[in-house]
Amino acid sequence: RPPRSTLFPYTTLFRSHAVCSSDLAQCALPIYSGVLFRLWRMNKRGHFFVFEGIDGSGKTTQIHLLQKRIEQQGVRCMETKEPTDGPIGSLLRQCLTGRMNIDEYSISAMFAADRLDHLQNETDGLCHKIEEGISVISDRYVFSNYAYQSVSVPLEWLVQLNAQAAKLLRPDCHIFIDVDPTTAMERMAAGRFHTERYETSDRLTKVRDRYLSLFEQFQDTERILIVDGNRPVDTIANDIWTQVSALYS
Repeated sequence: RPPRSTLFPYTTLFRSHAVCSSDLAQCALPIYSGVLFRLWRMNKRGHFFVFEGIDGSGKTTQIHLLQKRIEQQGVRCMETKEPTDGPIGSLLRQCLTGRMNIDEYSISAMFAADRLDHLQNETDGLCHKIEEGISVISDRYVFSNYAYQSVSVPLEWLVQLNAQAAKLLRPDCHIFIDVDPTTAMERMAAGRFHTERYETSDRLTKVRDRYLSLFEQFQDTERILIVDGNRPVDTIANDIWTQVSALYS
């Protein structure tokens, strides 16, 4: 299937957490309205964006660029990733690099456990950060688990495994950087000294197909942006910001 740039579904992509304009209109003294608006904006709930894509798709670059643009709006914004650097995530990385040999069912369960810790741990859990008004951009979330592991594990089981995470925190938008697997393999070969568990052309092709199939399946319940990642970096970044900026206007 050729790369494409598609938004599913456009009318439900952005659900702003803004208060009703009538709430602000109740301010008795207009001279304070600007101050009150800034205080309200500082205390509003943060937004959650997730970047998805096969390995070598250019997610990391686009995450950095989006974070800068959000911070330019005067909004606190942090980057994060899955697997995390926490205890479970560290074990997962050993599995992915081949230092540990473990079956796909166990890896799937570890991804789900790492995700719940990512959301709820008391030190830097994402749910707490977003409630504090911080926007969060994550490199991977539940769709990565679905796409990569469903090649070998039943999708229905994976969805059930991640049901609690999906209930706790649903992204404002899943941003999928779509690139051809051959291009992705060339990028990784030029920038890395080793490959990880899933970084083969055959596996990445299957994973990309899984992603696109999943997006069709979940288009009525998730807000998904598919971006052609074979174009220049700035062009991709501008396309993403055109959609995301509505939340910060």
